[in-house]
Amino acid sequence: MSLDISVWIPDGDACAGREIVVDPPGTSTGVGSENFRYKLWGSAATRRLGATFLPQLADVTVENHGNLQVPPGQLDVFEQECVLLVENVEQLSAATGYDADRILHYLTNMRDAVARAKAVHGGIIIW
Repeated sequence: MSLDISVWIPDGDACAGREIVVDPPGTSTGVGSENFRYKLWGSAATRRLGATFLPQLADVTVENHGNLQVPPGQLDVFEQECVLLVENVEQLSAATGYDADRILHYLTNMRDAVARAKAVHGGIIIW
């Protein structure tokens, strides 16, 4: 299993009140293998930096099914979190053992998804 990021738009008639937007050809949507949920995004190092969105991936509940959904009104704050992690990627890499370039690739995918979501007044979901 791997974690992917998708853009969604609100749709009251769709499942869970959202419609997933089809990604443009060639879009990279991967944000890590399943173990990234706990070992990187939910790690103590990520939390110590002040991240609040991505650590939720490690907090699997019946309600969230392990998904992280960011609504349109919170995209700017989520993007700021991604920037914070980019700025501290060497620290994250040292603390988690994951390659800094790999972490940067996944954070770039997240930021690209945020841009696509903003363009359609939607949100993002990592699942």
